[in-house]
Amino acid sequence: MLAPAAKFLGRLARFHVLFTGFEQGRPASVNRSLRLFVRGETAATFRPMTLAAEQPLLAARLAGALRRAGADTMFGLPGGGPNLDVVGAALAEGMRFVLAHGETAAAIMAGTYGRITGQPAPVVVTRGPGAASVVNGTAQATLDRYPVVVITDTVPASQSARVPHQRLDQRAMMAPVAALSTTVSDASRTEDLEASIAMAVAWPSGAVHLDFDPSGPMQPVPTAGPSSVASDTAAMVDQARLMISEARQPLVLVGFEAAQWGDQLRSVLEGFGCPVLTTYQAVGSVPTEGAVHAGLFTNGALERPILDQADLIIALGFDEVEPIPTPWSIAAPVVRLSTVPQESPYMPVDADVVAPIETLFELLSPAGFEWPAGAAVRTRQAQREALQTESSGFGPLQLVATALAALPGAVTTTVDAGAHFLAVMPNWRVDAPLRLLISNGLATMGFALPAAIGAALARPHEPVLALTGDGGLSMVLGELETVARLDLPITVLVFNDAALSLIEIKQKERHGGAQAVRYRALDFAAIAAGSGLESTVVTTAEQLAEALADGWDRPRLIDARIDPADYPHLIKATRG
Repeated sequence: MLAPAAKFLGRLARFHVLFTGFEQGRPASVNRSLRLFVRGETAATFRPMTLAAEQPLLAARLAGALRRAGADTMFGLPGGGPNLDVVGAALAEGMRFVLAHGETAAAIMAGTYGRITGQPAPVVVTRGPGAASVVNGTAQATLDRYPVVVITDTVPASQSARVPHQRLDQRAMMAPVAALSTTVSDASRTEDLEASIAMAVAWPSGAVHLDFDPSGPMQPVPTAGPSSVASDTAAMVDQARLMISEARQPLVLVGFEAAQWGDQLRSVLEGFGCPVLTTYQAVGSVPTEGAVHAGLFTNGALERPILDQADLIIALGFDEVEPIPTPWSIAAPVVRLSTVPQESPYMPVDADVVAPIETLFELLSPAGFEWPAGAAVRTRQAQREALQTESSGFGPLQLVATALAALPGAVTTTVDAGAHFLAVMPNWRVDAPLRLLISNGLATMGFALPAAIGAALARPHEPVLALTGDGGLSMVLGELETVARLDLPITVLVFNDAALSLIEIKQKERHGGAQAVRYRALDFAAIAAGSGLESTVVTTAEQLAEALADGWDRPRLIDARIDPADYPHLIKATRG
């Protein structure tokens, strides 16, 4: 009779532990002796039943580590079991949870939120298909330098020998697209959890993947890889200082790393007294309409005239993941200034300074350069004029000009990948970093709408404008409901020409014809209305201006049916 009695007491103990955990508002644990008893061990293993003061359950420990790192919002699409343990633990820590319709969209929301707030942004997804689906969002975070912590449920190590269902080597799958892919388990120390989360934020920011497996093996604390910092930093600083002092027409290329350096960057660059080109992700580091902004750097044709006039290129916080992959053909020598070492051979570097921000700023002292007065402004204006066409239809350039005229003040704009960004990026006006957001490292479609959701949550009560093509929006249509459900002040403006226009421009004979790049026309306004948003269709600039005259405080979609005739000229002018 002893064994049945032990089983009954075990069930009673499990109920008591569960009830006590709910009563206290957090999971409870028991000591090793009780766990053996509850599992149904023989009477020989029985010891007095006591509640233990052991480590909290893994979900609570992970949520606590995230909260201490500054995270206040979790995104995701949970499956069940451990996923919901993590969500529940996050809520118990005072975090909010944002439910998305797709895993990659959830990761983009999280990354954008994290990039704007400076927090590690967690996203939770289920094992197998959930993990596979979040790969693109993980890659976007890593290549675009957005701080995301991707938490995946997984087949537990203790059961992997018998459970092939949804069993993937998720760590191997994530390793190429994440800065770190590791397992967190009951054996993980608190410092292991904290060090893993910290890797997402440290520059270059990116995705950290955590396979959530309480039964998994202990993983070591992640450490930084080998450094390639020059052994004689002082000598490099001296060399850079000499090259800058001898230059007569230096040009600064500002990258995304530098865009994170705060308000002092703007004053240093404006005081330095030479033209500044910014990458797409660093746009706003100096005001786009200011005296030193000479346009954008993509390593394309549009900015080439001023690059050819420079006798020194100063790459300031320049992230080599950003330019288009055309060969470097600029003749001027290069000084690279960064706080982290870079090993990419993309550009030839004559002086490579890796040092604290203060040291880098000291090198950018005014030196009486010989640029003609107004050189940056004239260059920027010439670039915009070169983009103009003689088209009289309602095309992307008219749409952009109309939208710019209607902006209500402080607004965050997100831009999708596609031909439309060729009209947006060189013409858009921003006066601070992270006000114009685009996926530039991965350049993934389907970015603008989920990024707009992340931005709207990060900057509550401020309007957000999502500029997207029909192809990119089609990939994330479910998130229109997310916008409506959260009642976010997002205006989704669709460049709708029923085609993959950027790919169509590149098409040649024997590339598949229209069937490879054209869709049936979609009524995005009707889809948006069915998702709970205000919506309208516009076919002229006048109609768009009227639609944008108000409504910035509520969720809506404007389906702009455009003429794509501008696009071939835009890509030729931009890229040559």
